[in-house]
Amino acid sequence: MIAPAAGLLVIAAACTPAAGDRISRIGCCAQEIRRSGDPHAFLTSSPPVRRTGRPQSPEALAAERDRALEQAAAELRAGRRSEAKRQLLAAADRFDSVRALLQLARVQSGEGDAAGARVTLERARVLAPNAEEVLSAIAQVSLAARTPVPAILALEPLSRVFPAVAQHHYLLGVALMQAGDMFNAVDALREAERLEPTRPLTLIALGIALNNRKMFDEAKAVLVRALEREPESVEALAALAEAVEGLDELDAADRHAARVLAQAPANATANLVAGMVRMKSGRYSDARVALERAAAADPESPKPYYQLSLALARLGDAAASAKYLELYREKLGAMSARVEELRKAGVSSRGGMQP
Repeated sequence: MIAPAAGLLVIAAACTPAAGDRISRIGCCAQEIRRSGDPHAFLTSSPPVRRTGRPQSPEALAAERDRALEQAAAELRAGRRSEAKRQLLAAADRFDSVRALLQLARVQSGEGDAAGARVTLERARVLAPNAEEVLSAIAQVSLAARTPVPAILALEPLSRVFPAVAQHHYLLGVALMQAGDMFNAVDALREAERLEPTRPLTLIALGIALNNRKMFDEAKAVLVRALEREPESVEALAALAEAVEGLDELDAADRHAARVLAQAPANATANLVAGMVRMKSGRYSDARVALERAAAADPESPKPYYQLSLALARLGDAAASAKYLELYREKLGAMSARVEELRKAGVSSRGGMQP
């Protein structure tokens, strides 16, 4: 058995190209023994081959990365998505390429793999934590998957760092609406409107948020402007129907809702408005049918369940009324939980929608 001190010297000699090498190499050899777990095999094996090639310059690495990304893009154009994903992942691994990760996330999102896209984008965020394109991509993937909290956590800093970009404020407003925080959603969407006062998407989203805060006069004015710019918008017309119903302009509300339902029979907002108009005119059975369609089209919204509980109470069905009232409370509670999740994540919130 080799004595400890002698053993270290033997190991040093085995690790070095010549017996006269400095003892400072002992640490490296001890590490090799720990990895192999077999000192005898290590001492009798050939020494490792040394690589003497010079490292590539940053320019050469960048050129190689660009070639890899272009090859992946060519695979995508040819419809070979699996091979493109493999090449993008390899480029990300080799070059720590944020561009490769962003392109990979786009492919994953296009295939409906929202979870995979989010994992890829979080990896990109580690490499470039403040990059506008990375944060914006995280927000859009999260919104598409209806997970608003990650979107908000990405969009809040974006809207502060890039305050003149209307799209960031618009997406933040949409995310806050998904989370049920209509107060802050209106603020974000008003800022987006200030920056781009004629953009129909922003005007429609702002009108919907104002409806949810029961600010029907303002909602009506905004939605009329949206329809002037996009007359065929079903969503704008449905939101306008809700605004005028809230103002007790029942004929106009019914007319707008009917136009929407002629094009989109399952539209949740138009069915809700049709049901509420019929409630106010005492046609409770007809109201029930429309409200059930509204609930089926948007099962996460509390509004149809509340109205259904009222309609069924008028029809004398106490058990069904109680069931829908419980569903209303459940959906409202889920919305409050999302707002509380925002608060715990450090996002200031002033409350959710009104019934």
